[in-house]
Amino acid sequence: MLIWINTPQSRSRSFLLLDRDGVINEDRPDYIKHRREFQFYPDALQALRWLREQDIPVVLISNQSGLNRGIISWENFWDIHAWMLRGIQDSGGDIMGACYCPHRPEEGCSCRKPSPGMIKAASEIFQFRLAETCFIGDRESDLLAANRAGCLSVILDRFGTSIEHPPPVPGADPAIKPCSSLMDAVLALSERWNV
Repeated sequence: MLIWINTPQSRSRSFLLLDRDGVINEDRPDYIKHRREFQFYPDALQALRWLREQDIPVVLISNQSGLNRGIISWENFWDIHAWMLRGIQDSGGDIMGACYCPHRPEEGCSCRKPSPGMIKAASEIFQFRLAETCFIGDRESDLLAANRAGCLSVILDRFGTSIEHPPPVPGADPAIKPCSSLMDAVLALSERWNV
């Protein structure tokens, strides 16, 4: 597991976990290999700015198997990460940290979603309560990882594909209905954060 930390502490008790590809930026079937292939969703930049203004820290939780598949070089991966951070900060947003899984599915690691390893590691590092945290993703594996960790999960369904929600694990909050943009998902959660 790769972990990047921007700010180790926050005054907020509320945290938001986000997947990267398909949530913050457009996904590609052949992986995001270079910064020129990284394209932000405008609503994601708007949502990240709103979250910073509300003092809600964001941690990315993202599978990046292109690394261990040899499709993405390590140098390009960290360049994409830095490019993304600059774009978010230039738009008024911020990211507190990121957990990336570089493993291929057949490697059997404990961090690759749908396993909850990255979420649990982020909870330990940033000291947030899983039951009070939400994960927004665009795949069923995101929902499963959140549910297995005991988080609320929200599916981002940008293209109306209606990904079916898996049943939540005992003690996990029920998932909110699918949202068509990250800003819509964040606003749907705003009551939970009392903002």
